[in-house]
This record gives sequence, structure tokens and C-alpha cells, in this order.
Amino acid sequence: MARRPGPAVVGAGWAVFVIANTQRIDVVPFFNDLRSYYHRDYTGVGALLSAYLLGYLLAQVPMGLAADNLPTRRVTLAGLALIAATSGVFALVRQYWPAMLLRFLMGVSGAALYSSTVKLLLGIAPSRGAAMGVLQSGAGTGMIAGLFGLPLLAQVVGIRPAFLAVAVASAATFGYGAACLPGGPPPRAAGGTIGHQVGTIVRDRSFVYLASCTFLGLFSAYGITAWLPTYLRNEFRFTSAAAGAIASLINVGLAAASPVTGALSDRLGVRGPVIVGGFVALALAFAVLLGVHSVAAVGGAAAIAGVGLALTLPILTTMTTEIFSVERAGVAVSLNLAVGQVASTISGVLFGIVLDATGSFRLVWSIGTAVAAAGIIPAALLRARERTAPAARSAGDRRGS
Repeated sequence: MARRPGPAVVGAGWAVFVIANTQRIDVVPFFNDLRSYYHRDYTGVGALLSAYLLGYLLAQVPMGLAADNLPTRRVTLAGLALIAATSGVFALVRQYWPAMLLRFLMGVSGAALYSSTVKLLLGIAPSRGAAMGVLQSGAGTGMIAGLFGLPLLAQVVGIRPAFLAVAVASAATFGYGAACLPGGPPPRAAGGTIGHQVGTIVRDRSFVYLASCTFLGLFSAYGITAWLPTYLRNEFRFTSAAAGAIASLINVGLAAASPVTGALSDRLGVRGPVIVGGFVALALAFAVLLGVHSVAAVGGAAAIAGVGLALTLPILTTMTTEIFSVERAGVAVSLNLAVGQVASTISGVLFGIVLDATGSFRLVWSIGTAVAAAGIIPAALLRARERTAPAARSAGDRRGS
């Protein structure tokens, strides 16, 4: 029986997710401001988000391998140190291409944080769904901080000092993590070659279903999260802070619902039906944005989307660790996220191109609706696989013991 992690340990993991997600999204409320700052169009400023996501994507598998084959805690702390340093320089740089490079390096840092922290916490948690729900609530809190808190701070101190404050918070999280994060399991002594470690996972049919769900879920997540503030500013003339407040309802829903959905999936003993429900909710959120042009509808859609994300993203990660075991969690989670980050990277630029070419948010929301609805298919296949997969059954037995 795994021992229950203490509040300081859980708090450290939660703080890592807060910082990683604040850093990821912090440019989004300022797309309009950064257009004039860097003299770029929407495609150019959307690429600042995509640069982070591209670094995150390319570093996922190497960082997952590091988490499985090196001391996991060191991987997390190295990621925190690097993201604090690169984000601090980003706050001071005024040229576009150096800023793009720094955003890329921040994404590399973020990749070091996710799979290693998941492995550290879920490896010692008796209820993995609930533990992953707490971590995901940290992700939602970080998104709230980036979309709502940062614009409020920027109104007082300016955009660049606000970015610098996030770098300082990252350094503080490094100190907290160094003091409180557990040592984690020992590195794998005989994990095989890199090709073997990766190949045994990607050849599993369950991985195909998991990765498909993650791809479509993250495409939907960034389709609505990244462009909702700009939609509110352009269509309803909101300030950046007001737009961030409405958009943050997505992450309020994510932060509030994730512990509940994780605990629910633990109690049910199955994950698949929860994931199917999440894609239904995401499709509904986009459909509301497409069909109703009002601030109230935007707020409702944002809240629905947050619940939809809580029903998909943390449950998919939990299921990945159960199917492929904690010992292989670094590689398995990273491979799954690497596939999903392709969608995230594409979405930042794709929706910017659509918006530049057509000026139509209706087309953006139409694409989002179709993508979210498509996610129901692999989620249903994953549910069917879950009924017969021995790994999933044994995971259910462990939770019931």
C-alpha cells in the first residue's frame, strides 16, 4: 500500500503545476499589446505561445526518459531552475526573435516539470485519480494566474515587470520544491535501450487511443483558452483584465472540478466513461460560442469547457500511469503529451492564420466544435479497451483493495 503524501509534498507538486502553466499562458492576455510591442500580426504573437509549446513538444520524450532513468526529483528541480532563468531574461528582452528563442527554452523547461512531477506524486499516492486531480487543479490555478492575475498586475506595474514577477515566483517555487519534493523511486536499472523503452509503449494499442484523446483534447483546450481573451476584446471591447477574468472561468472550472473528477474516477474504478463525458462537454462549450453571441454565453461556455477539461486531461494522465506502470510513467506520459503538444503547437498558429485570413471567430469556434466532437471516438474505443485490458483491471483491483 502506497503511503499518503503529506500536505507539504502535495503542495510542492501543486506549486510546480501552477508555475508551469502560468509561464505557458502568460503571453495570451497581451496578444494585442504585443502586436505593437514587437510590430507583428496575430500570427506572429500567436507564435510566442507556439514557441513555448514547440519546445515543450520536442523536449517531452528526452525529459520523460530522464525522469525514468535519472533521479526524478533532480529532473523537476532542473526544470524549475531553467524556467526561472529563461523567463527572467524574457521579461527584459525587447527583440522579437530572441523572445521567441526564450519562449522555446521555457517550453523545454516546462517539459522537464510535467512528467517528472506526475511520477513523483502518483508513485506514492494510494488514489491516483484524486492525486492527479490535485495536480491538475494547480494547472488550472496557474492558467487563472496567467490569464487574470497577470493582467491585473500589469495594469499597476506594466507588462514587463509583471513577466518578471512570474520569474521571481518560479525561483521561489524552486526553493519550495528543493525543500519538500520527495526523492522518488530509484532510477530504472535495466530499462533497455531508448528505442526499446519507447517502442514497447507506442506499439500498444491503448497508447494509440490515449494519444488520440490527448491530441484532440489539447487542441480543443488551446483553441478556446488561447483565443477567448482576444475574442472578448475584439467582439465586446473588453479590457485585457476583463477579458482575462471571463476566460479564467475555464480554469476556475478546471481547478475546481479536477479533484472531484479524479476522485469520481477512483470511486467508479474506470476512467473511460469520464473521458467520454469530457469530450461531450468540450463540444458543447464550442457549440455555445458558435451559436450565441453574448457575454453571458461566453461565460457559460468557459465554465463548461473547464469542466470538460477536468473530465479529460487529468484522467488521461492517470490512466496512462496505470496502463504502463509508474516505473515507465516518465516515458509513457511524455510520449502521450508529445503527441498532444503537436495539437497545441498547431492550434496557436492555425487559429491565428484563420483569424488573420477571415476575421471570423465563428470559423474558429466551428473548427473547435468539430475537433472536440471527434474526441468522443477514441475515448469510446479507450473505454472498450479498458473493459478487457488486464492492466486496467488490475489497477481497479488495487484501488478496491
